[in-house]
Amino acid sequence: MGIGTIASNGWKYIKRAGKMYPDFVLGTGNEAFCEAMRSTVKNRKLNGQKYLESVWSGIKNGAHAAEQHNAMLKTKHGGFWKSTWEALKTTPKKIMQGWKAGGRKADRAGKTGFSKGWTQFKGALSGLAKRMPLIFTLMVILPEIPNIFSAFKDEGLGGGVGETCKTALRVGAGTAMGAITQALIPVPFVGFMAGYMAGDWLMSKFTGKSHSEKKAEAEQAQQEQLAQQQAMMQNYGMNPFAMNNGINTPQPLPQLNIPQPTMSPQQLMAMQKMLYSGGFGNPMEQDFMAMTSGLNRLNFQC
Repeated sequence: MGIGTIASNGWKYIKRAGKMYPDFVLGTGNEAFCEAMRSTVKNRKLNGQKYLESVWSGIKNGAHAAEQHNAMLKTKHGGFWKSTWEALKTTPKKIMQGWKAGGRKADRAGKTGFSKGWTQFKGALSGLAKRMPLIFTLMVILPEIPNIFSAFKDEGLGGGVGETCKTALRVGAGTAMGAITQALIPVPFVGFMAGYMAGDWLMSKFTGKSHSEKKAEAEQAQQEQLAQQQAMMQNYGMNPFAMNNGINTPQPLPQLNIPQPTMSPQQLMAMQKMLYSGGFGNPMEQDFMAMTSGLNRLNFQC
């Protein structure tokens, strides 16, 4: 098989996936996928397949079922958006059908009171589970709308289109993985949510972080840098030998409490008189050289 043939087949698969995408992600195509895949895996022994073989066959059968479902809805409702609106409108009806089915099941088993109510509640959850892929996907997509608008505002047309494509890939991968795990783990909410988070995480490794995540990280880094600058300024104020324009300028030392003299003026004069009378009034009087040369006596001869 040549490169041209591989590229041609790859483009065909891309176009098929593009046609299936809206109904598979926002519509009920993933429900048809789940049912077909679950049936294939469940009947693997009848088909002579091992578990992993049945999983791969189930994925292919699910994809064909989703395509047929998409074509049927377009024929029946006249387009994707009309079929999606129809799915949303029939959600309460599905829940009520599950409640009534649970009640009939409880009556056949002879259950009454709380036991019957619990069976009806599980039936209602089963009815809601049929619309859970659609509801959960809407819950995930709605918070992404502000992220896309922020990308358009901050990065222009190119950034907004790129963020839209990244969101579409992540949601598509999450929905596909959620449909697979829902078929393998037929527990309401649990299977689809676990698969959705796994698919979204794997695709995020390819597409990278969203615009909102990058923006939040940049703001956090800016706050951390500002906090470091504030800490440095505080340390500068506490260090008396901090650098100031390249010059070491010590901060003024705290004032010391030096006790003031408590002598009266008379006591001070008496002490001075004692000092002077003892020979300390003239510094020459105690000098040996001055005494031997007679200089100390010349000081007082006028």
